[in-house]
Amino acid sequence: MKKKKSVIDKINGLIQQARVPVYLHHFGPKKYTSIEHCKAWLLKEAHRCSWQDYIDDWAVAELEKVPDRSTLIKFVQRLPVWLKAVLTRLTIKIGEAEYGAIDSTGLSRTSASKYYLKRIDSEEPIKRCLKLSLYTSKKWILSFRLRAKWRGDPKDVKYLVRHAPILPETNCLDKGYDANYVHHEFRKRGLFSIIPVRKGCRRGNYRKEMRDFFDYAQYWERNCGEYNNASFKKRFGSYLRSVTFRSQHAEVTAKVILHNLKAVWLRLFHRSPTNRNVYIADGLLKENMCMLN
Repeated sequence: MKKKKSVIDKINGLIQQARVPVYLHHFGPKKYTSIEHCKAWLLKEAHRCSWQDYIDDWAVAELEKVPDRSTLIKFVQRLPVWLKAVLTRLTIKIGEAEYGAIDSTGLSRTSASKYYLKRIDSEEPIKRCLKLSLYTSKKWILSFRLRAKWRGDPKDVKYLVRHAPILPETNCLDKGYDANYVHHEFRKRGLFSIIPVRKGCRRGNYRKEMRDFFDYAQYWERNCGEYNNASFKKRFGSYLRSVTFRSQHAEVTAKVILHNLKAVWLRLFHRSPTNRNVYIADGLLKENMCMLN
């Protein structure tokens, strides 16, 4: 069994592999490097706490230099898109995938307590939640899209497919993505799509194929989307602490990176005993064959 690495070792290796620049710009005097800021950004989400709690409880043991709280908040807001994309892509450790799924969920903007909601005579959160769409395969999140306002589910498919480093051969989506141009988006890339049609389907050649020749056996592979949605929320919660949208996007990016890193740990942990058992069984089989001979 391989030695299990800690979260700090994994984050250090990821930052080194991504070749994060020492400084993101050359303006003004600098006291801390962007590498230290990226490390603090990911570790803060790993501990699921606020910036002040992380600085008070964890930063001294995990960082060589502890930046100020306002410095870290401003850095997260200014994180470039290309850096977040590179870090996310490097956490996906699969060469190919047979089945994939796209599903969306909501993330609350605040973590209001039930007592507060009761005092204001409200049963639901005050602000409308954010929309998070995930493109998943097995235990991996291939790509994601965060929206401040809710839009139709099919509008996110093209973005998710274009930003995914790996495209599964067969993609299973629920009935909310039933649109002929969604099928066309997959077919022009040489991929298959399985989407149940809505009631009264009459238009669209791909939709008619789904209506007449729907494969339920393959459609149940869509459970990887439900699994990743549930696992993402159980580990990191169903709300975001950040206020601005750029900070919220950076927070979700960090959570997706940590989610994929967790899949790497589970993959190593579960495969090692299996390989060892196969090796032992193969050795016993060879020994029995020698005794028979």
